Amino acid sequence: MATKPVGILIKKEVIIDNEKEASSLYNRGKFGTLEKNKLILSLIEALYLMEKNAIKIIDYKRKNMSVKSFIQRASKAEPRFYIRYLVYKDIRSRGYITKTAFKYGADFRVYERGGEPGKTHAPWILYAVSESETFDWRKFAAMNRVAHSVRKKLLVGIVDDEGDVTYYEIKWKKP
Repeated sequence: MATKPVGILIKKEVIIDNEKEASSLYNRGKFGTLEKNKLILSLIEALYLMEKNAIKIIDYKRKNMSVKSFIQRASKAEPRFYIRYLVYKDIRSRGYITKTAFKYGADFRVYERGGEPGKTHAPWILYAVSESETFDWRKFAAMNRVAHSVRKKLLVGIVDDEGDVTYYEIKWKKP
């Protein structure tokens, strides 16, 4: 039986330093970023792969982490972690490649099915929102303005109390 790749949790990322395993995981689903023969996963990508039983995660003491303990640690590091994770998990399960979009002030860039980061354009930027969260029209307008200025469509993923996600695509329209 083959062993699972092992990632070590370091601050706000999980690193897989076995070159072969890192390359295999990256090529399988464009997870993380390959740097110096290591795979660097965001906390969200790491949890997704952990739940899919594709990797095992250890902490800095080399202790195995459970899904529950990982979520607790990640939620402390990133306050909106779980809402963002639910949206990430849902959109990845639909076959889309999803990467971070911090430079756009959004949660994710979303690529068409079959798209490849670095080779194709991500047509959407995605904001993950809880249905109980409120924000004003200025924030909504700013989200739309950013999407328009970077030539992407705005996608808002709203997570309800049951953890289901509904998506709304918002397009910029000049009167």
